Amino acid sequence: MVGLVRVPGSESKLTRRGLVAAGGAALGALLAARSPARADALFGADSTPLAARSPYRSRPDLQPPPIIVATPASGTAPGYVFLSPFDITAKPGAPSIPASQSHVGPLIVDSTGEPVWFLPLGKGAAMGLRVQRFKGKPVLTWFEGAVLGGYGGHYVVFDGTYHRLALVEAGGHGDLHEFLLTPQHTALITMYEEITTDLSSIGGAANGRLVEGIVQEVDIATGRVLFEWRSFDHVGLDESFQTEVTPAGNVDYFHLNSIDIDRDGNLLVSARHTSAVYKIDRRTGAVIWRLGGKKSDWLVDRNAAFAFQHDVRRRPDGSITLFDNRTALPTAIVAARGMRIVLHERTVRVSLVEQWSTRVPRTAWAMGNVQQLDDGGVFIGWGTDGSFSEFGPDGRLRFDARFGDGSVGYRAYRLNWQARPSGAPAIAVVPGGAGTMTVYASWNGATDVARWEVRTGPRPDNVQAVGSSSRTGFETAITVPLQHGYATAVALDAQGGRLGAAAPVAV
Repeated sequence: MVGLVRVPGSESKLTRRGLVAAGGAALGALLAARSPARADALFGADSTPLAARSPYRSRPDLQPPPIIVATPASGTAPGYVFLSPFDITAKPGAPSIPASQSHVGPLIVDSTGEPVWFLPLGKGAAMGLRVQRFKGKPVLTWFEGAVLGGYGGHYVVFDGTYHRLALVEAGGHGDLHEFLLTPQHTALITMYEEITTDLSSIGGAANGRLVEGIVQEVDIATGRVLFEWRSFDHVGLDESFQTEVTPAGNVDYFHLNSIDIDRDGNLLVSARHTSAVYKIDRRTGAVIWRLGGKKSDWLVDRNAAFAFQHDVRRRPDGSITLFDNRTALPTAIVAARGMRIVLHERTVRVSLVEQWSTRVPRTAWAMGNVQQLDDGGVFIGWGTDGSFSEFGPDGRLRFDARFGDGSVGYRAYRLNWQARPSGAPAIAVVPGGAGTMTVYASWNGATDVARWEVRTGPRPDNVQAVGSSSRTGFETAITVPLQHGYATAVALDAQGGRLGAAAPVAV
């Protein structure tokens, strides 16, 4: 019997919290181009462009994309939101992401949309930012490299001081779709590689160009490839739903997009363009079974059927979660959903347990993920829709937000993270009226700052406290009487302990 299907109810009215947003007009235009009615439902028919974001006075070099919170956090799981914004409007074939490159990079925000840490990238993009464990400690990981118009990049591991611990290279053209650390200090990664083969069975050339998906397990310390699986050795062209020639002149028939370790140690591999999940023997590479697609070994209930899916994960209770895109076309109007299914071994049948969607349907022709939370809820990244949501165990929508500049993200997560940057906090001092001045203080990446204390004095080594304020976001403004000499700001934790101090600046 199919279990309870949970479809969340209504969303709350859109609010703009924790930000001064930029690019609202561009986002509205993008949404309207996809679905005018949907854009009006989210922003209102009389929406006006959001004001341009001013740079932080203490860190004018940082311009993370603004976050619009539509449903304020209520009863959410603990932790921050981990994002990897980039610009989907970049033209295929471009060497990197143009347009808003200053908004591209790994980004951590809190539940009000305020940044906690942002690392702007000079070129390319970061994908899949999340917390994993490496040698027993929590670390940040992501893919960094080409996203549109090619393949190639590397995989980054950062520690809690935001210094690089490891840089993992693929044994070939590394790809953005997966970077999964294992307890054995190895990494499971995806690769795409173009080969020449006979494509006449699908109306192509006898020496056509085919893109195959490659799974590799790499030893992080040495870079040695321990395991490799190539899709075309096991999955034929007849399984694909996407055999048209791409603008690059090749056929991307498989489109590998996630790898997970099953309970028996073998691998679960998701392929977007065959709309199927493959269980792969980690020793021999043989396909143990196919789920979905044209050659499914399982009888899939109608309401459990999926297409062009992403992020297939086996859960501790034996169920499988995935993001069901339901389409592979940018012009799609079919609603995406998160879903949980169960594989019944005895009857070789697959049933739907629960699904997650929003009151206003969202389309996601690419990307997306479903993260299982410890309390039974889920966190969902809506891929090319540019939004991310959290649902409780009862299916209630308890947080919903989106990028405010038209950016999108491959995946989104809510995760615990504690860090203290090795560098010092930053400040800027601005004289005010009536004998006052305002000190702007920030510390990019610090998670334990509860309060800022302003200190001034005649010399850098002789300063005294003249005012303080609770932390109010990425940057906190503290107004104090106008002073002459030097000023600094000291970051304090919840117990009043000193965490770090900005270099004194002349007033």
